[in-house]
Amino acid sequence: MQAFLTVLINPVEGRDADFNDWYTHVHIRDVMRFAGSVRVQRLVASEIQMEAPSHRYFTLYDTFDPALLSREHRDAMGTRRMVVTHAHDKANVINGYYYPIAARTNAPTDLTPDDQPLILEQIDVPMAQRADFEDWYAAERMPALLTSPAHVAGMLLRFDPAGQMLEFDPVFSHIALWRVANVHAALASWRNLPTDSPLSTLKRKVGCFEPMAPYLTRDHVLQASDELLEIEEAARRRAEASAATTGQPGVKWR
Repeated sequence: MQAFLTVLINPVEGRDADFNDWYTHVHIRDVMRFAGSVRVQRLVASEIQMEAPSHRYFTLYDTFDPALLSREHRDAMGTRRMVVTHAHDKANVINGYYYPIAARTNAPTDLTPDDQPLILEQIDVPMAQRADFEDWYAAERMPALLTSPAHVAGMLLRFDPAGQMLEFDPVFSHIALWRVANVHAALASWRNLPTDSPLSTLKRKVGCFEPMAPYLTRDHVLQASDELLEIEEAARRRAEASAATTGQPGVKWR
């Protein structure tokens, strides 16, 4: 079943360039070679926010088989198939697979928009309330937001232990992904949440992100030109050299 691997991540202070070199030219391309991968997009925190963002970068992976992709990650650990630097803040990464349970769009002919900004809504819903919350979100909140032309498409997703790389309790039980035409205009619909809204009583965080590039697909990586492969290999050597200078292994799943 389709799922989305979501990754919120920060670079080590002062090492943005090293981090982005590795993440863009090595890491996401490594993951796209793993069976189960479909495509990936990197996004960076927008200057317009409802609240201070906890992470500067957000990565959105599409997969058709989370368990298979997790197995590929595990098999690649400790090999050159998955090289990392130490330019990212490993202690504060938030990641996990989320499964779509509702989706609506104002642009049905644009099924997978990738050039619009994205609003990430993270929500923690108590187990006893989840069915009612999901029904309300799909039947009321999504149509209400889509009455604003600033919203293009929305999707509600639920965390599930199935397919996860590791066993853990998520910080948030649900996320919503909203593609918007304009962050400033869209947030006007978010700031005045009615006090009787189910969201007003739940643990919740909202972050706004801008695409750094269009989606990178598995085919793009598997059919890469010699020039792109040379760029990747040079970045891979830089990442390995960085790991060597720290005296730490250069491979870790994230």
